Amino acid sequence: MATQPAQVSDIPPHVPAELVADFDAYHPILADEDYQTAFSRLNDAAIPDIFWSPYNGGHWVLKRRDHIMEAFADPERFTSRNGVSVDSRFQANMGLRPRLIPIEEDPPRQQVYRKLFASAFTAVRVKDLEKDARSLAIELIDEIAPRGRCEFVTEFAQHLPIRIFMRMLGLPEEDRLRLLPLAAKQVQASADKGAAMAELAQYIGQRVTERRAAPGSDLISHIATAQVEGDLIRIEDAVGVCLLLLIGGLDTVATMMSQIMWFLAQRPEHRHALLADENLLPNAIEEFLRRFSLTNPARSAARDMDFHGVAMRAGDMVMLSTPTGAVDTTIYADPLTVDFARKSPTKATFGAGPHVCPGSMLARAEIKVMLQEWLKRIPDFGLDPEARPKITTGVNITVDSLPLSW
Repeated sequence: MATQPAQVSDIPPHVPAELVADFDAYHPILADEDYQTAFSRLNDAAIPDIFWSPYNGGHWVLKRRDHIMEAFADPERFTSRNGVSVDSRFQANMGLRPRLIPIEEDPPRQQVYRKLFASAFTAVRVKDLEKDARSLAIELIDEIAPRGRCEFVTEFAQHLPIRIFMRMLGLPEEDRLRLLPLAAKQVQASADKGAAMAELAQYIGQRVTERRAAPGSDLISHIATAQVEGDLIRIEDAVGVCLLLLIGGLDTVATMMSQIMWFLAQRPEHRHALLADENLLPNAIEEFLRRFSLTNPARSAARDMDFHGVAMRAGDMVMLSTPTGAVDTTIYADPLTVDFARKSPTKATFGAGPHVCPGSMLARAEIKVMLQEWLKRIPDFGLDPEARPKITTGVNITVDSLPLSW
């Protein structure tokens, strides 16, 4: 696992000592535990339900799913305007880059910009994209299957969802090789995050300018030529919207797929259950999405307030960790167990409230296609004994490498 030394900050005067916990959400893993297991240690009764972490600039952590959902849904108390990451490097870079719109805005402005790409993720559009994803999945698996082994991340996970996404934006598929490492730095605790963001912004800025002059039918063209409250969208705002889509679209689904396949490679009973009864698939996907939640977004306190007995001050950063909510033992019995029969209540995997991920339906469709077509062609596979999986932690977890064999 790639890692960097943790940065510890002084405890603010308004934070009581009993609410401070020694937990770094960007570097949580001990020994060989998996990512969500690391967060499950927060269920220890000695750790407060709302605690202060002195790492990554210092911030509150909400460890209960219901508190996380409440904060996601309440932009009047928990604003996005000051950034959506507790990473101090990310915060320092905010004034030097385009705002990531609409995630770094609150309603009603946030909703105005969200409408610019909402039509790309409707149920009808997702159904069409699912057909493309299925054709691509079959093509990739048929090429991989005869070899008896693959590096799943680079040979499948970084192709299926990312090719579909690049087509939506009207970007050349080969550009993903340049863009993937730049986008990855934005969700990792990377020291060169600013330089990577600058390169991404330059890339997107060029495409927005080109599409505004000569628009096509792609999503960047639609955004670059959109009307916002009666006026042509500002170039910098169009760049911010497209930049957010690019960062979100190049990482999370590929890592979610990789986590699922990492699990299935070690659980033949779960693979065989899905093969024996495809009716299990919808609930299985929901359970996978819960169990392998991977993002650690943030908000900041919009004002001084009492939140469930904890005094927060205006400007305090607050981490809304989806892995923490996913393993909350007050909500989920035996949360680390993957149980296809589990009736999961609302989960925070895709966020909640006004900023809920617009691509959640597409992500579900792509995961469904992967499971159906892979298990049909390669039903019995395992971790390659000659190589170990690799991950990087940070704002999100990223699976860098997943060697499989069969």
